[in-house]
Amino acid sequence: MNKHTSEITPDEKADLLDQAAQLAKTWAALGAECDAENRFPTETVEPYKHSAVTAMAVPKRYGGLGADIQTAAQVARVLAKGDPAIALAYNMHQAMVGIFRNTPALDEDVRGSIMTAVARDRKILCGPFSEARAGLSGLADTIAVPDGDGWRITGKKNWSTLVLGSDLIALNATITDPDGSVPDDFREHAKREAVFIIPTDSPNVSVDHTWDTMGMRATGSHTLVLDGTPVTRQMHGGNFRQGLIGEAEWAAMGFSGVYLGLADKAYEEAREILRVKHLGATMGGQDTDIKQVGYVQHALGRMRTQIEIAGRVLDATGQIAIDGGYEEWEAAERKPRWDTVKVATTEAAMSVTDEAFRLVGGSSFRRGHVLERLYRDARAGYLHSFTTNQLYDYFGRYELGLLG
Repeated sequence: MNKHTSEITPDEKADLLDQAAQLAKTWAALGAECDAENRFPTETVEPYKHSAVTAMAVPKRYGGLGADIQTAAQVARVLAKGDPAIALAYNMHQAMVGIFRNTPALDEDVRGSIMTAVARDRKILCGPFSEARAGLSGLADTIAVPDGDGWRITGKKNWSTLVLGSDLIALNATITDPDGSVPDDFREHAKREAVFIIPTDSPNVSVDHTWDTMGMRATGSHTLVLDGTPVTRQMHGGNFRQGLIGEAEWAAMGFSGVYLGLADKAYEEAREILRVKHLGATMGGQDTDIKQVGYVQHALGRMRTQIEIAGRVLDATGQIAIDGGYEEWEAAERKPRWDTVKVATTEAAMSVTDEAFRLVGGSSFRRGHVLERLYRDARAGYLHSFTTNQLYDYFGRYELGLLG
């Protein structure tokens, strides 16, 4: 037994995947519209809340299905085949549920409160942790100033994915001295960086609609603004760096499922176009059937192989979690070893959408073509932590004995 041991039964898993497929059908019909209008589809919130997907990772003792991290990633892959941007938004909820169910930083009563809110009350979580200065890597500029038996939080959070569909917000803030000052030493600063879980409708909370991006537009990842928001001791979730960061595999696996589903969708869309596309008379003959062209066959096979490889990395990583194999990894190398799956799947998604563009040709370059949208959405894969470059750099330094 370990923290990733599965509780879900085969029948429950089959029903869960079926419900995910039904949600995906609805999302597929919304994706193009939400991208064009640059909006988060709030009409998806209630159907999502009342599906088995919402509480799938909540342990059974709190009323959930107790799904393991591999199953959660498989569900994310199914949802993304409907629409990857909408799936990425709701992946934020699943990542937070997975993190909170395991992290030792939480008091058990706080954990129970969060898990019960999701399973019984169908609450949705979001988790904005990025600072404008340095994203997730930077220590929190958002501050929590002591106020009586609690704090008042002030700051802004970029990339607040799912904030327009959430009931609870988990965020990090640096607990200041009573006068509002932050420690000068970065080590002390890190010790003061805490997690807080607040209701979305808390006082002095607003959303600045800043999300206007190349891709993943339906995630609604706007900027969260807090201006002296009051929080109580019961909303305190422990140290951020030692808590949430230590459960980063939930983010890595969820992202991986989404981007692999994106690659699936791009591949299938391109394949269907190539099966029926004719060029008519060309210099090579009276009628050119594109599927008879050798390089097209070769490239399509390469795309399928990339998806197969990434899919096996995803499944194998999930099995490592279930089997507890990660416990043999050194603490300093755990995050990059988890994030290897994120690199494999996001790079595959970018490569597959690029190849689909090349094969289908100029029509895919038109605004509104499904491959044009998927091509843009895939490029967000660069940005999730660890980025590909960050992972290579970290692993290199670790192997050279510069980290430990």
